[in-house]
Amino acid sequence: MIRIATFNLENLFTRPSAMQQERAEQGRKALEDHATANAIAGKARYSQADKTRLVELSKTYGWHQANPPRNALVFICSIRGRLFRIRQDQIEVIADGRDDWVGWFELRRDDVKWQATYNTGRVIDAQRPDILIAVEVENRPTLERFNEQVLSAQFNFRYPHFMVIDGNDQRGIDLGIFSQFPIVEIRSHVDDPRPDGSRLFSRDCPEFDIFLPGGERLILLANHLKSKRNGNDDASRNLRKAQAERARAIAVNALGRSPLVLLGGDLNDEPGSAALAALFEGGFQDVMAHPSYPQARPGTYQTGLANDKIDYLILSPTLQTRLRAAGIERRGSYHPRLWEPFDTVGDASEEASDHHLVWADLDF
Repeated sequence: MIRIATFNLENLFTRPSAMQQERAEQGRKALEDHATANAIAGKARYSQADKTRLVELSKTYGWHQANPPRNALVFICSIRGRLFRIRQDQIEVIADGRDDWVGWFELRRDDVKWQATYNTGRVIDAQRPDILIAVEVENRPTLERFNEQVLSAQFNFRYPHFMVIDGNDQRGIDLGIFSQFPIVEIRSHVDDPRPDGSRLFSRDCPEFDIFLPGGERLILLANHLKSKRNGNDDASRNLRKAQAERARAIAVNALGRSPLVLLGGDLNDEPGSAALAALFEGGFQDVMAHPSYPQARPGTYQTGLANDKIDYLILSPTLQTRLRAAGIERRGSYHPRLWEPFDTVGDASEEASDHHLVWADLDF
């Protein structure tokens, strides 16, 4: 029996300050401003409107100052040349385009509270999946530190194989995998395009080919579709739909290498949504269809309501014949009126994540 799981880890040791829950409104604006500033900075030529917008943003974050405020949620990294100058008490953008300066904009990061990191390890230890899709992780060195300094040191449990491929998200929230079995091939779709030429996936849709002990090849597709964090307008829904359709095409193509294909991760929408419909075509099915999966509260986010079912393990038809049990590990999330959390989760600030780990046992 092999246990496979997916878990949105919400970063392991550091997290963008703008993504902390207590900064909801201010944080959303900072994330938008960060994206806007980097989009402008990357242009070959800056229009007057571009320059005006950069000045407006700099008044908020202090990018033009010799010593910008340390608590600013977005800061500038200037390597060569100058973007701003002050003349007669007025802020000016003196660069005319990308070639005039080398630099970019970063989100300030805060350390994740140790108790939350410890509880992330405790959630994983409670179920000890043989393979874990890790959503929202910083990079591979971070996975290695977590593997050795938390899972191994605190819980006497570790993974010999793990990988992260940096994706398109400039906030440093990527997709990774922990595995007890060798990862023999990796395919990235970070450059898959949209019709307008921009990149399709918000992060990536990496394929991990894993050799199982019996010699079979299991193919895992990890994904983290377009978030609803900044709203769920038509553009967001359409992008999530396009991402899901492309992920399905990748999964179908993977069937040519092995009939054992699993697509999992944080898909940011509920099972009945039009955006995710393509993922359930051709006999692919989420593990929630198994009778052992919780029916009263099937959600995987916050309080676990049905419309909060946003984390998935979607199996190809052949894999479904191997499914023996499925469930949700919620005890790392703090909702004591609904379920008893771990005794190390004393309040929301000590949560492992506001997502829950979803697991499935498959017979191999």
